[in-house]
Amino acid sequence: MSEEWDTKGSGFDWFLLDRLDAVWWGSAFIWGVLILLVENTGWAGAWGWWDGWGVFFTGAGILALLCAVVRLQVPVYRAKWIFSTIFGFIFLAIGLSAWDAAWWIWVVGLMIVGVITLLSAFNQKT
Repeated sequence: MSEEWDTKGSGFDWFLLDRLDAVWWGSAFIWGVLILLVENTGWAGAWGWWDGWGVFFTGAGILALLCAVVRLQVPVYRAKWIFSTIFGFIFLAIGLSAWDAAWWIWVVGLMIVGVITLLSAFNQKT
């Protein structure tokens, strides 16, 4: 007996991976490996501003925001653009807050996430 899980309408629709999610995850892992290589080869010592976690999260946030832009442009992927945008801004805020003058990035990032969430609540077709 083979039983398939039907997650449509169960609230887990946002969790289902599509091709763009796979591209983001693969890109994020490759980005992380590149950061580890820079950290472990000693190249990071040449740059005084280098913070491995900050660079990783900043890059992952930029990748997520690029995926959100693609989601807005391609109708097949448009359903999850809000999640990608929020995820991207949170990662970007984490990454940029690794530097000293970036306390305001959390304020701006959370404000943008709040506005996007409110707009999505009023733009639903229910």
